[in-house]
Amino acid sequence: MKEVKFKVFLEANKVKKTDLPRPLVEKIGIFWKLHKLLDSIQDSDRDDLLEQLEQLDYEILGEIEEEYEDQLENNDRLEEILKSPLVKKSIKDKAKSKIRTDESILQELVTMGRMKNIRRSVLKSLGVKSKIEHDTVIGKYQLKRMSFFFHVYGIVPLKKGA
Repeated sequence: MKEVKFKVFLEANKVKKTDLPRPLVEKIGIFWKLHKLLDSIQDSDRDDLLEQLEQLDYEILGEIEEEYEDQLENNDRLEEILKSPLVKKSIKDKAKSKIRTDESILQELVTMGRMKNIRRSVLKSLGVKSKIEHDTVIGKYQLKRMSFFFHVYGIVPLKKGA
């Protein structure tokens, strides 16, 4: 096994194993017990164990990201995890529903009723990744610049027919 992805991720985000929920700590303990068996088993069984370890590694990593998604600095690996064939479809669907897109950020602002006088710096701090110019269309919304001298925008829902 090349590298243990959840271990690298924990180190990169400075998360201690002891801070994790108990079931996750137990799952990590099982992972390391299985990992120790790699040297002592035959080649034919080693491939099966490696496959199981890789799947368990991705599961643990996914659970860590889910647990700490709001606090993590280096959680841009979610797309890479979703592409893995080892991750179950149900986990992929659940993770995709939690990914914050630019459109979903604007949707949240509209839902809160905050549609006018939004500074570009606020949009960026909320996680909008699109390049924001004079009139920018993001999904079913348009960001319209409201001021000539300042980067202040309003959110305008686009009509379905347009």
